[in-house]
Amino acid sequence: MAVLDTERNRFACGGTTVVELDGEIDLATADQVYARLAGAAADGCVIADLSAVEFIDASGVNALIAALHTATKARHHLVLASPPRQLSRILDVLSLRCLLTTHADVAAAHAAHECAAARSR
Repeated sequence: MAVLDTERNRFACGGTTVVELDGEIDLATADQVYARLAGAAADGCVIADLSAVEFIDASGVNALIAALHTATKARHHLVLASPPRQLSRILDVLSLRCLLTTHADVAAAHAAHECAAARSR
């Protein structure tokens, strides 16, 4: 998979869909998470609300990256809102924050998305 430079990918957006994820995102659920995010990304930009996620492993991180790749190919954004502490540490350790954009909460993600959408017009 090619590295995505999301800072250069400024797409014209017609709005966002919030996909609420919860529980554990691991080997048993990663494919379902990917399918939900990729399905939403086919229709527009996506905010993945992770506020109710209790655990995420490498399979879950891979699902997020794969969904981002799918969204980017469809010329849509995918950002993360309210990442759990564990995911924040993983993103920092693996230097993935430049790839997977995170926001403190859904409201902040919406605001940032609106600002980016206005710049791309």
